[in-house]
Amino acid sequence: MKSTAMKPGQKGKVKSISKGSKAERKMFEMGIIPGVEIELLSCYPFKGPLLFNVGQMQIALGRGMAEAVDVEILP
Repeated sequence: MKSTAMKPGQKGKVKSISKGSKAERKMFEMGIIPGVEIELLSCYPFKGPLLFNVGQMQIALGRGMAEAVDVEILP
């Protein structure tokens, strides 16, 4: 499931990033790597960015970058 399909408050585990090496490197620098748990805090309207909680940080990702993150929803 793509991270853009998550609902606010849902948690998921990152399975993979499928955007290319530059995007993978940028996400790695932000702490978004396979196996890490993320939580969607909010979605901005009109195709705006998504705000995620990653560890102790809050990270905003544009729709294009967020679309590249495949997650497994946690119960």
